[in-house]
Amino acid sequence: MSRSRATLLTALVILGLAAWDTGADPVRFARGIPWMLDFVRRMIPPDLAVLPAALEGALKTVEIAVLGTAASAGLAVPLGFLSARNVVPRAVFYPARAVLNFLRSIDTLVYALLFVAAVGLGPFPGVLAVVAYTTTSLAKLYSETIEGIDPGPADAITATGATRLQVLRFGVLPQVLPLFLSYILYRLESNIRAATILGFVGAGGIGFYLQTYLRMIDYPAASTVLMVTVAMVMVVDFASSRLRARLV
Repeated sequence: MSRSRATLLTALVILGLAAWDTGADPVRFARGIPWMLDFVRRMIPPDLAVLPAALEGALKTVEIAVLGTAASAGLAVPLGFLSARNVVPRAVFYPARAVLNFLRSIDTLVYALLFVAAVGLGPFPGVLAVVAYTTTSLAKLYSETIEGIDPGPADAITATGATRLQVLRFGVLPQVLPLFLSYILYRLESNIRAATILGFVGAGGIGFYLQTYLRMIDYPAASTVLMVTVAMVMVVDFASSRLRARLV
């Protein structure tokens, strides 16, 4: 048996075991479709009386994402340079990269639970959760961008007797800044989606209203909140995509 066939067979066996272990059953899913349709039917027509509250929650969600992303964009810059192997010594690079990988493995929702316990309910723990996760994620992206720069400009500036800080300022930063801005916009898109869920654990935003109406079995009101959520994400994604297209 060739290596490619053996690899394919191994992959199929692994997928089969995963499907069996997770109880993935297409027949079971098909039987549940009527219940899903009944759930959707109960959400129609939407209850527009809760639209003002949904819009307020959407605004809070955007504020959480924007504030958290803006703070993370600045905090991630020094961390990105500290975890770039072509900028700092190995004694700094390896501990910095290990810490970033560890912190990045913790999901935003877990951070939200931690900060809700620390500072109480509301949008503030949501902002802190976004900052905690996004800072480490952006720092990882920043460091990979810095490692991929053209060394020519930096070497030329170094040859003039410039300090390390001047080399970073004039030889590295101009090369990476457009990609940094693109990554910030991409993370903003992701944080808008993440912030909609943070309300489920008491961290404010539109997710709080969605969770509340679902618990009250008020499906028409939940439908209105869901429509506002979808519209909000679509608008932010469109605007961010246009801005990123101009940067690249």
